[in-house]
Order: sequence, then C-alpha cells, then structure tokens
Amino acid sequence: MRRTLLTTSLLFVVASCSSKSTPATPPAPDPFGDGPAATPANVAAACKGDLAPDGAALAFVDHSAAWEIDKAHLYVVGNHLEAIDLDADGYPDLLVHSGAQARSDPSQPPNKQLTRVLMNRPKPGGGRHFVDATVESNYGAVRDGTTPANGLLRQEHLSIAADVDGDGDLDLFSGTYTDPTADRTKVPDSGDRDEVLLNDGKGHFTLAPKSAPQTVSATLQPTTSASFVDVDHDGFVDVWVGAWYKAYGSSAAGVQARLFKGKGDGTFVDATPGSGLETQNAGFANGLNHRPLYGVTACDLDGDGLPELLGSAYGRQWNLLYQNLGAASGTPTFAEIGRPSGFAGDSDLNYQDNQFYECYCQSTGSCTPASTPSISPCDASSWDAANDGKPWRLNGNTFSTVCADLNGDGKNDLYSAEIAHWHIGESADKSELLANDGPLADGSSPIHFSRPGRAATGLDWKHIGSDWNEGGIMVAAADLDLDGLEDLIVGASDYPNNWSLVYRQKHDAPGTFEEIGEAIGLHHACTVGLAVADFDRDGDLDVVVGSSLARDCAALYPDGNQVFFFENTLNDGAKKRGFLQVALDGKPGVSNRTGVGARVRVLGEGGRVIAKELSGGYGHFGMQHDTVLTFGLGDVCKVDEIEVRWPDAPGTVERYTGVGGGQRVKLTQGAGIAAAPATGP
Repeated sequence: MRRTLLTTSLLFVVASCSSKSTPATPPAPDPFGDGPAATPANVAAACKGDLAPDGAALAFVDHSAAWEIDKAHLYVVGNHLEAIDLDADGYPDLLVHSGAQARSDPSQPPNKQLTRVLMNRPKPGGGRHFVDATVESNYGAVRDGTTPANGLLRQEHLSIAADVDGDGDLDLFSGTYTDPTADRTKVPDSGDRDEVLLNDGKGHFTLAPKSAPQTVSATLQPTTSASFVDVDHDGFVDVWVGAWYKAYGSSAAGVQARLFKGKGDGTFVDATPGSGLETQNAGFANGLNHRPLYGVTACDLDGDGLPELLGSAYGRQWNLLYQNLGAASGTPTFAEIGRPSGFAGDSDLNYQDNQFYECYCQSTGSCTPASTPSISPCDASSWDAANDGKPWRLNGNTFSTVCADLNGDGKNDLYSAEIAHWHIGESADKSELLANDGPLADGSSPIHFSRPGRAATGLDWKHIGSDWNEGGIMVAAADLDLDGLEDLIVGASDYPNNWSLVYRQKHDAPGTFEEIGEAIGLHHACTVGLAVADFDRDGDLDVVVGSSLARDCAALYPDGNQVFFFENTLNDGAKKRGFLQVALDGKPGVSNRTGVGARVRVLGEGGRVIAKELSGGYGHFGMQHDTVLTFGLGDVCKVDEIEVRWPDAPGTVERYTGVGGGQRVKLTQGAGIAAAPATGP
C-alpha cells in the first residue's frame, strides 16, 4: 500500500446559481474545448432557472438522420465503436470498425467501407452532424511504404485513446484481429498488425516508430481488446492487450495477454515476462493456461491507487484478475487472484442439466441424464467427457467487464456481459453485478466480490420461450438520467428476442435497478457496438449503437449492420437536469496527460459523493466513451467540492471548491481549474 501525499489546490470562491464571483487575474491562454479559457473565478454555476426534478422523463430518440449517419447520408455501418475527441475541439468524434478480415476500400460505396472516422462538426443551419474524415485523418496508414497502400486502408478492428507521447492530445492504439486459423487461399493476410498512431492535435495521424506491439503481433495475433493504463504511475500510459484462441475449434488454449510499457514517446516495450502475467499452453485445471480473452479491463479495485488488470474469458473458462503488487524493484508485478476474489466465475458447477451432457449420457449409457434432452441432433459428440465437467469449463462466455461504482459506496464494482444459452444449464454464468465487498475478514483474499444475484438487484434478463439465449456482449456504465447514480446499458446480440437493455438505478434504493430500455426508446435489436458520450454538449449522455448481422440478426437489417444515433432528450427542454463535466490534464512528467486512472469524487449538495475513475478503454473490441467524465447533480446546481486523486507516484490529491454545476470544467494538475460552457452550438 502506497502512502498518499495530500496536496490542496487553490481554493476558489464558493459559487451557486445566483452568486457573482470576484474577477481574478486571467491565466495564460489555455483553450478548453471550443470555449475560452477561464479565470479561476469563472467557475460559477452555468445553469439558469429551475432544474428538472428527480424522476424527470428520460427518453432517447433515433436521430441518425439528423446526425447524417443514416442510409440517405453517410450510410455508416459497423459494429465496433469508440467516442473519442480526435481534434480537441471539446466534441467527441466517432470511430467505426467492422469485423471483416480485409483492408477497407474508401472508393467503394459507404456501406461497403470497413473503417470510418467521423468528425463531430457544426451543422450548417444549426446543430451538429458527423463529417467523414476517414482518408484525411490518415487513420488507415500502413507500413508497406505507401499511405494508403493501393488506395486501401489498414485492416483494423478496434481503437482506444490516450496521450502516449505527452503532447496533450489523444493518440490511438489500433488493434487488428488476425485469425491464425484462417484459410489464406480464401482470406489473404493483409500484413497489418496492431499499431500505435500519433495525433497532431487536429485529428491527423502518423504511425509511431515500430516497437513491441508491432513485433509481438507479427505472429498472427488475434487481438480482441485493449486498455490504456499506467500500471506503475511513472507518468507514461501503458497498454494491456487481450487476444482470443490460438486455434479455435482444435484447442482450448488462448493466446498470451500482454502488457506493453509505454516509454513516453509513442513506443512500448513488452513488460509481460517476469511480471506475474505470464500464462502457458497447458495447466487448465490450475488456471495457468492462456485464456481466450474477448475483453480486457483496467481499474483500481483495492483502493490503493494502483490499477488491477482483468481479462474477460470466452469458452466458459475462468476470468483473470491480476492484483497490482507495485513496482518496488522497478518492474511492475502482479498476482492472479481471479478465483479467490470471486471474479473468475460463479460457484454453480452443477452440469447435470446441460443438455449436451444429457445427450452424452443417453447415447453412451455411461451416466444417467437428469431429464430427457430436447435438443436435436442429440448424440455424444458435443460433450467432451474428459474436460467439460471440470471446474475450469463451468463458467461464462464473458465478452466485456465494466468497472464502476455501481452501488454508491465509493468502491469500484464490476458488471460482466455474458452470452448464455438455455441448453447449457445453470452452471453457465449469466450477465450480472459483482459487488466489491473489499478484503475478506480472514485476509484470505485482498480483493473480493460478492454476487448478490439478479433478482435482488433488479438486473433480471427476461426470457422469451423455452429455447432462450442471452446475448450479453457489450456493457457501459453511465448516469443517463443525471441523478448521481450509475445506470447500465447492456448490448445484446445475435439471437432472437435480444436487444439493448437499460437498467436504471433506483434513486430511492441505490444498488438496485429496473429495466426501462423499451420505455425510453433504447431497445435496439441485436446491439453490438456501444459508445456513450455527450455528443451535442447539452449535459446529458447520448448513445450510439452498432447492429449485428450474425445468425438471426441479418434479417432485421437488410441494409447492412447500420450504426444508429440515439439522442438523449433529457436536457432538451426548458427545465434541465443538473450536471458537471470534468476533463483532466495530468502534469507532464508526473502523471499521464489524459488522466487515465485518475479517481474523481464530486461532493454534491446534501452530502452525496459521486466517484468515477477515468478509463482508458475496455471490453469487447475496444469500448471507449470519451475522456470527459459526466456527473449527474439531479435537481441542484451546486457542487461543494471536487477531489482528484491523480495517477502519479505519490498519489497526489487535489481539491477544488467554488465550482458550480451546469458546465464543463478542466482540471490541470498543479495549475487549477478552467471552465467552458457545456452547451451546444
């Protein structure tokens, strides 16, 4: 446990909706978003008039046409989405990827393009819209000497964002899923691999010098996920990268997940060897094997300021949780505690109701089925008697794990999105909340999660018919109704009767939820791809979703796997909900500039504390929801205090008072606060 150095920033005059502040000496120009830099005194509340009460109507409207991503305009298709402010104008832009194993051809019709870079721009006549800047951005740069090669853009399937070279803008780690089992006579290898792209501050990119991520991925790396993180708080972001199976269908082994340490110049070194993160091709029974990871996550789970690393495993294998032990010798070290922590899987290991097992029993006569199986065909081929009844194969198909304070106790909890099927039985883990209940009393687990259950938390999943499927694949935590409590959006995909689910946290019963997706207009069928951000700067959070074409979903979207923009109308009326948006700028050479891993606590009126940690991307194929944190203030405009624990070596804490709601503020480590209106054009 590190000692925390407490420092106090300049304390500014407390301001409320009606107070006036005393002018102060303006600082040097420091543009924040598209608004002017502000003096410290210009942090009074921006909200005017009455605020909408708790319980105000929450609704989402399909504004895809207004944002011009629909079929009549840009015709955007794809299923891996990221909301990232690429040009630092204060408005998040949108990256869209497809899962195709090919380079994208920008000369093809829009709906045939596999990668899109969409810039959020003022719309002629008012409002905002997206403008295609895919080619102009050079995001598709390749390493074979031409940019782009023969007019084609690099094959890429995900991106996450952070400032990797300390110049104050958002750079990208771009992951490429290269299937090592593909028939290369049918699916040629493009030669493209994971890349780091450096931003010029205006949304134009160049490939960083070649380093460890490119070298490691040269051997057909099936990259599925990545998270920026500063594991040792040296001020440089690192990247935690997950990959899928080495040979899907013929082996249960995955590919080694890797930690790449950032050097602060856009290059990285492989810090996996000797770190405690190493796995192997064997050792399934003891959890030593490489996992097929469909998502990774990084966040602080034990409150010591250092981030843990998580791996969301497919194939009903144990999930991974690496506790950060620090870097006393200069090398970051970790201990895998997935099973004792409760994150690896739930405790239900009874496979007797698995219909594959029942068919095996019925076909071989070597065991007695609990009931007569109803799947067809019913034979012994789908049950591996040597392995399928073992604990390491009785967990979940975990796609994404989100880390957030989901019950208001100040600790990071987890929610894992899982795919589960009726015929597998109760041993299959379902999508659910894992509540952080801290270290066990006997000291046997330094990090521990309980599973209160879906019935107790209101996070039930409605099954339609006896042959149901739960397609949990994406999940985001966000305060959609701005009441100071995190809500959950779960993207469900690929199967009949699956759509995005919205679990609203109950204002009068924190830690419990109700599903309201259909009522608020956000039951999007076959959701795969999810990006949440305040795209129009009105203070509430909008949602962009991608659509799956897999299995039964293709019939629903004959025009392709279109992307849809659902605009939050909560703050569109005269009465708005209170909010505060916080952007961070770490001190160069001390903290990473983006503030990834920073812990921000807002003390609102009435003593409510809202805590959030800034994520550097997570989950299935690169989920990122902007680097600006949105805090709901409900029907008040006042903020008593903001506290930031910066992700630096001493654990510096700075506090800011005199901050009003209804606006966006920028906190610069060691240099105070600036404000800019968080309103649309």
